[in-house]
This record gives sequence, structure tokens and C-alpha cells, in this order.
Amino acid sequence: MPVEEIVKKLLDEKLVVEAGVIKPNRRVYEFKPGDLRRIIEFIHSSYGVESFYLSTLVGTDFPDKNLIRLDYYLVFLPEEETIVLRTFIPRDKPEIDSILDLIPGALNGECETYDLLGVVFRGNPALKRGFFVPEDLVEKNIYPLRKDSGV
Repeated sequence: MPVEEIVKKLLDEKLVVEAGVIKPNRRVYEFKPGDLRRIIEFIHSSYGVESFYLSTLVGTDFPDKNLIRLDYYLVFLPEEETIVLRTFIPRDKPEIDSILDLIPGALNGECETYDLLGVVFRGNPALKRGFFVPEDLVEKNIYPLRKDSGV
């Protein structure tokens, strides 16, 4: 199934709340945090488990908006087309469901985002502090990618 058809179905099902472009040929689709697993499961069933992968998970802190943005970069094969699935979670309670059981390659991205920004990926048993962050920052409960961390 072509990527455009999957995206159209996500839009039709109201799983994507906004669509845009962040650079030429890089489409971004915003979704509600509670729909992440449903979206990935839909892509699995429509496109196939081995026909796409998560290349990158990026977390960005927006303290002025009290939000953390999560961007999931998915690459579809054989086209090698990349789309970005984007969501925002509250900074004061940064939690979202893990997709580790659906995409095992999400392990590093979820662990890194937890360690550096404090985002809890519910259902990921591998989350721990000190994965990327030095022990002194862990002891002080500092998340270095938060803009107010002082690091």
C-alpha cells in the first residue's frame, strides 16, 4: 500500500489532527498522544511489519508552552520515504505509551528521551536514568535537555 493511502486513511479515521511540511518532501502529521499505538498498529496491518522502521525519535522541550514535542521519524520501504508523526505531551506530566513491543527499534529513542527529557514511556521495562546522562545529573534529578535544567 502506498504511503499516501495510509496517510489518507489516518486522516479519514481522525487519527491525524493536522498535516504539514517541515522541509521539502518531509511531511509531518500531528496526532493526539493517546492515539500513538493505534496509529502504529494501523500502519503494521496496512503496510506490513517489515515495510517500515522508526529511524529516529526526537524530543524537544517547550517550557514557555509547558509542552514536550515528540517526533517519530518513520521510513517506509522500498520507497525510502520518511514521514514524521508528531505529538505534544504536557511537560509537567510527560507520559506516553511505549511502542517498544510494536517496534523493537524504539528502545534507544525511548530510553534516550526518558533520560534526557524525563518522558516516561509507559510499558517500557528498560527505562532507567543513567542510560546517557552522567551519574551526578541523575542524583540531582536533572534532565539536561530541558531548557531550564541549567546544564
